[in-house]
Amino acid sequence: MRKMSTNQDTKEIALTIYNGGFGAVKEKRRIDLKEDEGELIFADVAQLIETDSLIVAGINVLEFNYDFDLVDRYKLLQKYVDKKVYLKDRKTGEKRSCRLLSAGSDGKTVLEDDTTKEIYMDTEEELVLPSLPSGLIVKPALVWKTDGKPGDHVQVSYLSKGFNWHANYVVELNEEALNIMGWAEIENRSGMTFENAKIKLIAGEVHRIEEEMLLERPYMVADSSAGYEPEVKAFFDYHMYTLGQETTLKDNQSKQICILTGREIPYQQYYKLGLYEEKADIIVEFQNRKEQGLGIAMPQGKIKLYKEDDADGSLEFIGEDRIEHTPKNEAITLSIGKAFDIAFDYHKIDHKKMGGVEYYKYRCIIRNHKETKAEVRFEHYREGVWEMENTSHEYVKVSATQIEYRVLVPAEDEVSVEFEYKVDRRLEVNFRNR
Repeated sequence: MRKMSTNQDTKEIALTIYNGGFGAVKEKRRIDLKEDEGELIFADVAQLIETDSLIVAGINVLEFNYDFDLVDRYKLLQKYVDKKVYLKDRKTGEKRSCRLLSAGSDGKTVLEDDTTKEIYMDTEEELVLPSLPSGLIVKPALVWKTDGKPGDHVQVSYLSKGFNWHANYVVELNEEALNIMGWAEIENRSGMTFENAKIKLIAGEVHRIEEEMLLERPYMVADSSAGYEPEVKAFFDYHMYTLGQETTLKDNQSKQICILTGREIPYQQYYKLGLYEEKADIIVEFQNRKEQGLGIAMPQGKIKLYKEDDADGSLEFIGEDRIEHTPKNEAITLSIGKAFDIAFDYHKIDHKKMGGVEYYKYRCIIRNHKETKAEVRFEHYREGVWEMENTSHEYVKVSATQIEYRVLVPAEDEVSVEFEYKVDRRLEVNFRNR
């Protein structure tokens, strides 16, 4: 005998959702499986289930099928061929007993009247069928053959495609500090709704071996719910965010859940220019540290920045950038746009050779048209064995091939930075000959 289990029997359900477009479903159900019930239909599962990931506890499963070829008009009529059905008059409601002789895939039927033995073809009267025959299901289901032993509950775990999540951040930039709020946008297009589920999010790149599958993106219903901030912890080589309350995740729905907040976080704003650029980049940089108001592992995602307009107190959008997975105690550097009032000329002004030594001279003139002072940074790269000869300003040696100048330019003023270095090509030749 068959036993049917649906989501009405669910006692607990939990989801763990990964960045890579999949999730893990863990569900516990009451089943009350009797000794003579050797087949269990486990209905209401994700349509994109990966059946090779299935783990079952509580009963002994000998074999299982995943039935996703669901009932439709043709399949239903095929179950009633050579069986009793009824023709119902649409006006009077009178029913006549008939035998279904055939049913085509185009929906056309041939019937025999049980009393007159007349044959009806393509009748316009309403066709009424008895109760749904066994063997047909209306939702995707796992059909398990068991060892026939009774059981009162079953625990099921499986992976399913159709889940995803990513982080979005919103920053309010004040004069000396910033406020940040992080949101997890969770998407469910697995083909199933999960009621009152415990949800965990895994941030990190989990390796998967699978064939590429193209899925049509369905319409997403936005549902913002600011729940309790999640518990965050390291898990294996990833980070896990456990949401503080159960939530319902409907099929074809996108849900926003708050995962972090930080207030009064100090930041630096400066401008970065490049030798081959025409405009300076606007940079906002802050430290992801607990003592500075944050100190939490931040999943990859977009950060949108806003600043208040003093004239009317409204928040105005000033730019956005994307961050990668960033652990705590690391700096976050955002490039949010191009500066309007910072102009510069950065050129090579001299180049000469003397024997095996080459001399390079550069000049960078930075003009600040703002009403406030501005910190401007620029880098210079040089391959080979080099040595600085002259410089008008101090610099930071970032690496063997990279230096950085950090220049404070007064309001409505300009600063000229000049530097000259030499590259000894003779040493390069000697190194290559060794």
